[in-house]
Amino acid sequence: MKTVIETIKDSVFTITLNRPDKKNAMSSELLIDLYQSLTNAENSKASIVIIRGSGKTFCAGGDIFEFRESKETGTLLNKMATDLHNSIKKIREIDAIVIAVVEGAAVGAGLGLALACDITVAEQNAVMNLAYRRIGLTTDGGGSFFLPRIGGAKLFSELYLLSRNITMKEAQEIGLVNFVYPQEELENRLAQLVDTLQKLPMETIHYFKRLVNASCYHGLEEHLDLERLYISELGGKNLFKDRVESFFKKG
Repeated sequence: MKTVIETIKDSVFTITLNRPDKKNAMSSELLIDLYQSLTNAENSKASIVIIRGSGKTFCAGGDIFEFRESKETGTLLNKMATDLHNSIKKIREIDAIVIAVVEGAAVGAGLGLALACDITVAEQNAVMNLAYRRIGLTTDGGGSFFLPRIGGAKLFSELYLLSRNITMKEAQEIGLVNFVYPQEELENRLAQLVDTLQKLPMETIHYFKRLVNASCYHGLEEHLDLERLYISELGGKNLFKDRVESFFKKG
């Protein structure tokens, strides 16, 4: 089964994370496929790119089962963070409006992926959670870059240190998502949003994204490198293995 599914229609390129049995957790394979799909979207010259998850879940973060099975978790996390960060940078660089559609949950790296997008649409019962501290890791995927810039340092500290769920009502209030809809309205509302965006001049998007990047996201690449360094360093310690085992025991 493909870990990422691509469809394109009317200049809308849809990327669907496709590991529904794992709540679309990011495996090594999925991360490679995600970057390839974003590259394909860029090459297609699509005006809008939609990123979503199958099985009515956006993304549960990194694949903790793969972490558990790895004998070299530090090396694994270094490679996975590198692949994920290539996708984060591609989202910010691509000359298309990138929309995240969050259903179910956006956890850990899944939250970072949603925050990197230009617009986030969410189903009203979805939740977000940074989650990393639950297994003794710092963030990757730009979580510690985007979230403080959107919500402020105090909020980031709270959400990382307490590892609590964020409801979509709160997420909209603090600017993590743009639009929140009931499940039964989500697809129609998404289609309406896409239609509205496509009726406006698209030649401005290249410049718009570069202005946003210069204003809000200057230094992203260097920060992602720091996230990758820290998460791989922590992931290489025996304590991380212990925390992963504890996570499974609690489950």
